Amino acid sequence: MKNKMLQNTSEKIDNLISKKIQGIDFLANNELYFSSHNFGDVPDYLLSQIEAFSSCRVLSSVWSSHSYCQKIISDSEKFVYCIFTQPPFLLADIFYQKLQSGTPLKFLFGKNSDIPECNDLVDKLQLDKPKLDTQLKKRMCDHVAANLIMSDSGACLMLPDNNNATDMVMGIAGNEKPFLDWCVSFFEYKWNTGEMFARLR
Repeated sequence: MKNKMLQNTSEKIDNLISKKIQGIDFLANNELYFSSHNFGDVPDYLLSQIEAFSSCRVLSSVWSSHSYCQKIISDSEKFVYCIFTQPPFLLADIFYQKLQSGTPLKFLFGKNSDIPECNDLVDKLQLDKPKLDTQLKKRMCDHVAANLIMSDSGACLMLPDNNNATDMVMGIAGNEKPFLDWCVSFFEYKWNTGEMFARLR
């Protein structure tokens, strides 16, 4: 009985180590990206779960066609969660369509977020109007570094560069459950530091 317990424990440890190594392999295989970027405001307890990234890929151009982020939003069935330093105006129409279809949306901004005077997303979703929607929830926290666009269908995480400016060109993309769970945990961590607001400006 004791030997069997030791064997089971050993197998669990081996499995855990194997998963960690897969996550480290992802970092190593994308050394060029991670040598010029950092995880910004991601907390240490989530950094220790690097195995969640093992099935991800680094996108060299997130916003060139918007097709990947559009797919994340259009394929969502349960929710859309986003963290922004700047509202992505080219996604305004698809966000609006999801809002009209009844999909719950949550937007988190930082006090450091750059909100242009004219932005299609702000205007179309009326984020500058003094109202508190039940379907579209929005909060403001002190600071945002890593940006996130995610739903139940996929996620894209955009990290800050080594000058602490959020890189909106490249990003980490994935749709496997471990990565989606990780992104939900990160979103909730940031969301819980924010406060509701009636209007964006």
